[in-house]
Amino acid sequence: MVLASLANSGELHLVNGALLPGELASLGEKTLVWHADRIGDVTVAKGDVLSLQTSRRTAVETAPGAAAQSGCTVGVKKGRWSIDCDDKQQSPVAFAELRTLSPATSSSGTLAASLDIDRGANPSEEVKVDLDARWLRPGHRHNVDLSVDYEQSDGDTTEDNADASYQLDLLRNAGWYWFSRARYYRDEFQALQEAYVGSGGIGREFTPARELTLTVQAGPGIGYYYYNGQDGKTEPVAGTRWTMVWQTPWRGIEASHKGEFSQLFSSADAYLFQSETGLSFPLYRGLIAQLRLDYDRSGVAIGDNGKYNTEWVLALGYKW
Repeated sequence: MVLASLANSGELHLVNGALLPGELASLGEKTLVWHADRIGDVTVAKGDVLSLQTSRRTAVETAPGAAAQSGCTVGVKKGRWSIDCDDKQQSPVAFAELRTLSPATSSSGTLAASLDIDRGANPSEEVKVDLDARWLRPGHRHNVDLSVDYEQSDGDTTEDNADASYQLDLLRNAGWYWFSRARYYRDEFQALQEAYVGSGGIGREFTPARELTLTVQAGPGIGYYYYNGQDGKTEPVAGTRWTMVWQTPWRGIEASHKGEFSQLFSSADAYLFQSETGLSFPLYRGLIAQLRLDYDRSGVAIGDNGKYNTEWVLALGYKW
């Protein structure tokens, strides 16, 4: 009986009279997710909550852009919301502004792939795979990015591009973090054919508006580069990365943009710019469809190839 009472330590009472034992899972902009005993996760509008009692403590944001408060429990009595945090006693809050933040340990990511097979006068096969994954741990974060694009046309390789990186973030206050990054880049048909780069610097992640997350980072590095027709050499480099993710209010559609600019100190023309801009459409559970515009530009052209490459991508993937 004691164990049963501990399992049902939380309770959600709705204005329609429903009573659900369980625990609070998360708070969003307009809704909350309640993990009900024997039922599972239930999504409820905040305005429909009459009372709420939970023992789960989590990080809470009381207003957009406000500093997060740690170790908080959320409570509701007769429609009046309050929080009780480690660093302050219970105080009333506006439920419309209140939301819980990501737990200290979590993982998220997207794996997407596209396949284009043409048969006829000019047969070709193209495969494009993209992975973006993040593992959040107390005080630090692991990030893995991978993009592979390979194409054959009439038996000849016409595209052979790979970009892979691992980044470790040391988290600080107010969204700031220090990072160290290792990167491998290859493009058989560009002036910069292959590169191994190690870099570090400072970055910040912030939310200027609801459901909109921006990340910017920059820092110096050192790389070993292979140019077309030349031996490899070591050179210093500076780089900047940025991302934008917007959870739109339309049927779960997500808009995103990410880009990167790298510049060698030795030459003004020795730079590489990359960007991906697109929309992600939820299909079923974690399955998604992506419509994306990929754009790459380098400072030096090789042969008859231009300095830039533009590609529309329609891909299927999985998001967790």
